[in-house]
Amino acid sequence: MTRRGLTEREARVLLEAGSVRSVSIEPAPGEGWAVVFRIGMQERPIASQRQDVRTWASLDTLIGWLRRLGVAEAAIRVN
Repeated sequence: MTRRGLTEREARVLLEAGSVRSVSIEPAPGEGWAVVFRIGMQERPIASQRQDVRTWASLDTLIGWLRRLGVAEAAIRVN
C-alpha cells in the first residue's frame, strides 16, 4: 500500500458525504490489519499521525473503531 493515507477526520467527512463506495480490511505491511476506503476509482488506506498506514493488531479493536466511525459493512481480504 503506497497510496497517501486518509486521516480519521477525512474518513468521517467522506462517509458523511456518501463518497465511500466500499471499505475493506486487509493484512497490513508487516503485521496486523489495515483499513482501505474505496472512493471513486481510488483506494486509500487510513493513516496514523506518524505513518502512511495505520495498523491494528486485533480485528475486534478494528471493528469497534469502524463502528464508531459509522461504517456498517466492510469486506475482509485475507491474502
